[in-house]
Amino acid sequence: MTVLAALALTASVAGARVPEAEAQGPAKVVRLPLPVYDGTLTPYTFELGYPLVTLVYDTLLWRDSKGVARPWLARSVTRSGNRRRLTIRLRNGVRWHDGRPLTSADVAFTFDFVADRFHPRFTPQLADVERVRAPDRRTVTIDLRRPSLGFDDQPLADLPILPRHLWQGLAAGGAPAGPAIGSGPYRLVEARRRTGYRFRANRAYFKGRPRVERIQVPIIRQESRTYSAIRRRKVDMLPVSLPERAVERLGGSFGINIASGPSYSGTALLFNLRRAPFNRPSARRAVARSIELERIVRTVGSGVAAERGYLHPASRWAPDTTLHRFDLPAARRAFRRLRLPAIRVLAPDNDPVRREAGRQVALAMRRGGLDAEAIETTRSRLGRAIGEDGSAADFDAAIVSMPPLASYDPDFLQRVFGSETGSSPLNYSGYRSRSFEALADRVASAPNRRTRQRAVTAELRLLAKDLPALPLFFPEGSFAYRPAIHDGWLFVKGTGILDKRSFLRTGPSPGARAATNGGEETDADESSSFLDILRVASLAVLLIALALGGVGLAERRKARRR
Repeated sequence: MTVLAALALTASVAGARVPEAEAQGPAKVVRLPLPVYDGTLTPYTFELGYPLVTLVYDTLLWRDSKGVARPWLARSVTRSGNRRRLTIRLRNGVRWHDGRPLTSADVAFTFDFVADRFHPRFTPQLADVERVRAPDRRTVTIDLRRPSLGFDDQPLADLPILPRHLWQGLAAGGAPAGPAIGSGPYRLVEARRRTGYRFRANRAYFKGRPRVERIQVPIIRQESRTYSAIRRRKVDMLPVSLPERAVERLGGSFGINIASGPSYSGTALLFNLRRAPFNRPSARRAVARSIELERIVRTVGSGVAAERGYLHPASRWAPDTTLHRFDLPAARRAFRRLRLPAIRVLAPDNDPVRREAGRQVALAMRRGGLDAEAIETTRSRLGRAIGEDGSAADFDAAIVSMPPLASYDPDFLQRVFGSETGSSPLNYSGYRSRSFEALADRVASAPNRRTRQRAVTAELRLLAKDLPALPLFFPEGSFAYRPAIHDGWLFVKGTGILDKRSFLRTGPSPGARAATNGGEETDADESSSFLDILRVASLAVLLIALALGGVGLAERRKARRR
């Protein structure tokens, strides 16, 4: 093919039918599945569906595409000279879904309510609050016991604000009757255990009428059915990060795009410090030295090794140093000296990535000479084994998730490894350390970013030494969606594309897509179609490169994977 012919082909393709995503206006309906029914989606009734809760409720701040907390319900947040008093100015014209105005009294009520009614996610975030006042309808002042520089992210960008007129006077553990009422961009109009949820756009939303009129959330419990649903056009987006194999399978289907970026939801090996053998630090360190993190990442799929500890390397608080040391000869010597018993590593059977991580951890221990076995179990049984439901812990080691909130604000590590009653609801390892408590206090009390960063680094070094858990890896966040239905998805660093900003008139995140496979859906084996490429790069440049003997399609795909 000559260059002139390539240009002619470019012109003919450019004159072809415009893809549906470009020809249509805002989507009327977007469908996305959820694996379980998650209650009525109030801040006190959800378990997994926090992104859906935030479609209904707003926070004072909200994270932008870089994961940084920015004003949302708040017009501004200022701090006093000693960093302990926050003055929050609210936006004008914000209303609850029932038409009542949202005022500072609602904000003050929410903080007092959540402080008094324990919630495992939100209540510990308020530990540093000394007093909240509402001097006028648009102003809130919060006095803190210490500077708490992470307060902007948690709770200000995480705690949903409640309507006082509906929540005041409720009995402990209760929630208002009827559909959830918030101030968010969507109203929840239906919540059914069998069929799922339906949302309708809040046309009076203070950020403007949402681009998508309705959101439907069917309940699809089986992983295989979820993948089938998007290929068969039954759903338009998958709200969970996909394993690499699923990305390759779905990304080869025309009409499906893959948005990729850093995921702060990592995977760790949790030790039970309450009983032998992992009540001994030497046993935990021996296991850690037997595990090559990079090898696990290569096996489970794309991602990054957690060599800097519990925070994602892309976190602004991650230390600039490697904390994990792989040393198989040292592990073998330690295993012979310690004479450890057989180890059972629990892993969730419904999560292929973490299931494989459990298998790789057991193989690593066996390469070091230790008798170890990966045990697949249901998510509920694994939760009971580590004590999530309050049961006595009954496990040796387990593959668990690392909460993404820690990478946004490392003060969250106190909830995971602290020993103070009520402020550490996620401490399933049984870790107790006065040194950790002192460092966690330094993190919360630091008067400036530099001092706080030093305290965070020291905290992570201590955790790497004591090893209540061994951070393994952070997978690449990969989310499938249909651009022909909705192409305004915004990838928020750390959490992905299921974010309220994706439905507002703010446009997509530049560079959010890692793969673009526009056009009509065909069989997956038709992967050599030019349309798959023409949607990704400039048509003229690509075709000229091909005409001049550039790299072929297969080589391009291999290079892109590398």
